[in-house]
This record gives sequence, structure tokens and C-alpha cells, in this order.
Amino acid sequence: MNNWPKFLPDPTSCARGFALSISFWLIVSLLWPNAYYYSYRFSRMYWYTIRNSDWESPIVLAWLCQIWLFAFYHWGLTKFAEWVEIRRHNQQPPTVSAWQHWREGVIAFLTLPAAIVMGIPPTALFMLPLRSFSGALVALILGTAIASAYLYHFRFAKLLKNLLKFLWIFYAELLKILELVLVPVLTGTPFFLLTVATAEIVPKQLLPLTTFLLVICVLLSGIVGYAALQYWSAHLVNWAATWWPADSPGYGRIQARKAWKHNRTATSQSFVRHTTSWHLAANDATNLIYLNLIAIVLGAIAFVLFGESSESSETQEEILGSAVALVWVALWHFWGWPREVEIAKGKPEAKKSQSSAKKKRSPNSNSPAPNPVEQELNQLKATTGMNRMKPVRRSTQPTPEVAQWYVFRSGEAKGPYTKLQLWEIQEITARTKVRRGEAEWQRAGEIPELASYLTQK
Repeated sequence: MNNWPKFLPDPTSCARGFALSISFWLIVSLLWPNAYYYSYRFSRMYWYTIRNSDWESPIVLAWLCQIWLFAFYHWGLTKFAEWVEIRRHNQQPPTVSAWQHWREGVIAFLTLPAAIVMGIPPTALFMLPLRSFSGALVALILGTAIASAYLYHFRFAKLLKNLLKFLWIFYAELLKILELVLVPVLTGTPFFLLTVATAEIVPKQLLPLTTFLLVICVLLSGIVGYAALQYWSAHLVNWAATWWPADSPGYGRIQARKAWKHNRTATSQSFVRHTTSWHLAANDATNLIYLNLIAIVLGAIAFVLFGESSESSETQEEILGSAVALVWVALWHFWGWPREVEIAKGKPEAKKSQSSAKKKRSPNSNSPAPNPVEQELNQLKATTGMNRMKPVRRSTQPTPEVAQWYVFRSGEAKGPYTKLQLWEIQEITARTKVRRGEAEWQRAGEIPELASYLTQK
């Protein structure tokens, strides 16, 4: 394969591309109402639904089927490879997790739309000499297959993953903003209804006071709602960490969240006494106040610039609304979220004390061990009543360890470190990938000399 031309897709990419194109367009052709309506006599209700939705439903259904089909393809090929490995070498190959099968389905699902768009030029060329529906179907399959093969060959899924990561950060922050806004609305609705019901009874002179009390009640109820949401989310994360597959994406993140102070204390404290939930609720309420102040200020600026709402200013108002949403997202991303992580993880002072305690009880530290002979002499003198004891001298000074270990994290090698630094600074676990010098990467749990330097998480 080293001599394979770089501008041509490799055989594996071609096979995946043709499988994706054939499975998609065959399903579409079978479900297309105008093509096979008289050939296949399915139920009238089914075809009535399909014909009303024209072509959207067959395409969407065929698109979704790729997840299941490619997961099944990968599972079948894995079983075949295991059978060949056992027949040839008489040994059991490493097991493949279920996520690896579904991962192929997700990649096919995300690659297909781009392949259809990129396959329009070759499809058009293949259709030039054709005049029949069967010929058009073959042209669609060939055009999409060629584009899919190139997308697989140039690792389009990896590029798409990086793009989705960036977009997911934005959407996650936007969902948090919606949570900050909706929770006070839901918890404050009873107070608002009570205010409306008693508006005729309360004198008009007390209207400012009742409005102030309504705002206070909505804010306090929102804080209680935030605290309840934070408290039960900790229980949800702890529950998910018990069954989340180790080879699935997000496993390391969810295990790290389980080790946070917020999640550890939620199992032993009640909702009322869970202080971190209330601190997180106060942080959410603070961000809500900032969001309202920003909205008021930008709303005033918009009123000065655009005046009353009109058709000519609708586009400008939409642009201003998008700018407000971006400011809210930026505020939470750069201020609210770091503060929430700091509260949920614990105070920095506690981390410092933990790190100092680790240094005191670290295994095989660089400080030499006391001389055991002089320790025994001091114990004998203490038993015989002698008050003056000979100070314990350290044994011969050991040679310092050379930093030659590297840790693979966040897609890059970090180091070099000593074995002690692997434990204190990097806090390696049995699953962390490490290497000594230029050797191959290995799991830390597979290296015997690092057994006493592993952090249990």
C-alpha cells in the first residue's frame, strides 16, 4: 500500500464509498412513490403517507438506515476477521467494543450529505448518455460512490468531528443561557399568577411594592430551581458513570466529573445541606442578573438607533438580537463556566493541601530513607532510659532519576517527566498512554515499574 497513488482513494475507502452509495440509493429507489408504486403492492395507507410527503420521507428514511447498515457491516467484517485470525494463528484477537460498530454508522450518516453534494459533477457526466430510470440510478450510485470514496480517503470524518466540536461548544453555551432564562420563568409562574389574581384587591398605591415583591420571589424561586437542577444533575452524572462503556466517547470526561467535589458530596448530603449546589445556583443567578442588565442596555441602544418597530428596521433588529445572544454566550463561556467549574471541583486551597499531602506520602520519593541501624539503636536507648539519642542520619544519597517518561494527552506528547512527576503532576491512571524515550506508547497499567505510581480514579 506504500506505492498506492496518493490522488486515488485506497481500496478500503472505495469499498466503503460504494457500499454507502449503493445502500442509500437502492433504498431510495425502492421507497420512491412514482418509481415502483405499481410494481410493489404495499399497504395503501403507507403509500398515501409517502405520496403526500413526496420525496422527503424516502430520502430521510434511507439516510437514517445508513447508521444501522454500516454498524452491521462493521460487525460482520469484524466477526469475519476474528474467524480468519483464529484459523490462521489459532489465537483470539482483541475484542472490538460496540461503540466501534456504531461509530462507523455515525461516520456514514455524516459523510453521505457531503458525498451527494460533491457527487453532482460526476453524476451529471454519467447521466449525459442515459435516458432511462435505471441508467439514472446507476449514474447516481457511481457519482456518489466516487465522492464518498474520496471523502473517506481524506478523512472527512475527522475534519467534521473538529468542526462539530467547535459548534458543540457554542450550542452548549446557548443551551445553558436558555436554562438560565427558563428556570425562573417556570418557578416564578405561580407567583405571577397569584399577583394577577390579587391585582384588583391590592390598592394602586401598593402596586410598586407588589411588583418589587414579585421580582424578589421570582429571583428566589429561580435560585431554588437552579440548586435543584444542579443537585439532581450530580446524581445523574454519578449514575451515568456506573454504566458508561469505557471505550465510548466521553468516558474520561464523565469519570472526571464524578471525581469533582460537587458530585462526590451529593451522594452523602441532602439537597438542603448540599452547599456546592447552592453556590452553583448563586453563580447561575448572578449570570441571570448580568444577562438582564445587558439586555436592558442593548434594548435601550436599539430603541435610540431604530426607534419604534417597523418593517424597514426588522432586519436590523434581528441582527441586534443575534448580537445580544452572542454577548450572552461569550459572558457565560469566559466568566460563568470557569466559575462553575471552580465551585464544582472545590477550592484551590484544598487542592494545594492535597498536593502537599501527596508529596509527603509519595512512594519512592527522592529524599533518602533513614538509616535502619541507627533507628533501632535509638529505640533501644529509649527503652533503657537514656534521654540523649543519636540523631538519625540518612543513608547514602541516591542518584537522582532522569526525566525520560512522556504522557500522551490532548493529541500530543507531554514531557519528559520522572516517575514521581508522572504521579504528582500528571496523575496517571492505568489507562493513561505513556512511553519511555522513543519507545512505543503503552497503557501505564501494562508497565510493572509504574504500578506504584498510578492514581486511582
